[in-house]
Amino acid sequence: MKKVVYASMLAVGAFLSFGAQAVTICDAAKLGGKSGAGVAPASGTAGTNFMVRAITPNCSANVNMDGQDGTSGAWFAVGAASVKGANTFAGHTNGGAVSPSAKCAVPGGCTLGEATTAMGVANTAAQNAGGTGTGTGTGT
Repeated sequence: MKKVVYASMLAVGAFLSFGAQAVTICDAAKLGGKSGAGVAPASGTAGTNFMVRAITPNCSANVNMDGQDGTSGAWFAVGAASVKGANTFAGHTNGGAVSPSAKCAVPGGCTLGEATTAMGVANTAAQNAGGTGTGTGTGT
């Protein structure tokens, strides 16, 4: 499942960057145990959105993922967690690699709220990175 979370975050991170509004891209509860289309982050406005072209995210059945444009669309940050995993993952396009962020409160029971928290960690790291960050968290 880690590979699915990493792949999902990398795919979104490759096309996106953060702004002021966070969006739940993948909500495992709404997917009802099946893979399916996610919610596309805002796009199209240079200087507001990191992503200029819209994408259609495809979410794995057990993945929760949030994303957010950074200041003036300068970066995009993501946080994700598998509902069957033990860690959250965070990453951003301002020089930060996707990496474990924090352990979930209940191993094998990660929540959307924990993915949202990981996204906040990534967004803060992106703000402080200046394009030179190497990661976002301390979990293993």
